[in-house]
Amino acid sequence: MYKVTRRRMKLLFPCVCVAILTLSSLSCKKGDPGTANVIFSDWFKPDIYTKDTVFGIWGYNYIRSAPDITQQLLDSGTVIVYGKLTGYNSLIWPAGQIAPLPINLTYIQGQTMTDTWSGQPSPGKIRIRFVNDKNYWTSISNEHMFRYIVIPGAAKARTASTTTTSGMVASRGKILDATTIQNVNSHWQHMSYEEVCNELNIPR
Repeated sequence: MYKVTRRRMKLLFPCVCVAILTLSSLSCKKGDPGTANVIFSDWFKPDIYTKDTVFGIWGYNYIRSAPDITQQLLDSGTVIVYGKLTGYNSLIWPAGQIAPLPINLTYIQGQTMTDTWSGQPSPGKIRIRFVNDKNYWTSISNEHMFRYIVIPGAAKARTASTTTTSGMVASRGKILDATTIQNVNSHWQHMSYEEVCNELNIPR
């Protein structure tokens, strides 16, 4: 089990001189002909990360079971993995901030370094992966939180669901027409987390 100690995390307070947040986005296609619903997970906190080494760089991985993610969904819809990195000093990651993975955080901790968080969906699971380009961190806080949202593909959005002839039904019962699904599928990278949740009627 890898956990950041309270003493180690406190080192960030006096040492952080610069915090540059670069957010980029992960999009994977998915859409299951057997379901018309938008799928979303609860927020979850990885408790145990497993460590690997790739080309001399340490990686910390957490596998989240996601049985509702199928290859058909990955091929035709969109999977968005969001992060709420509350394990950082608030000078690096402001409290309450939520962003899609991958997330790149560049800051000074004695030297300039970059942390990269990625969310990699595959059939039946989501892998959360952390890498620091200087191999600085030997353990990871378990305060970081993640969730995923699955949006059916555009082709499915143009098909009537089994419960309505006018559109699609989201997990909380909102009827989503083809225009709404297509809009979020096409523009979610330019939308805030709150805007995506509002459009898809997903609790935050």
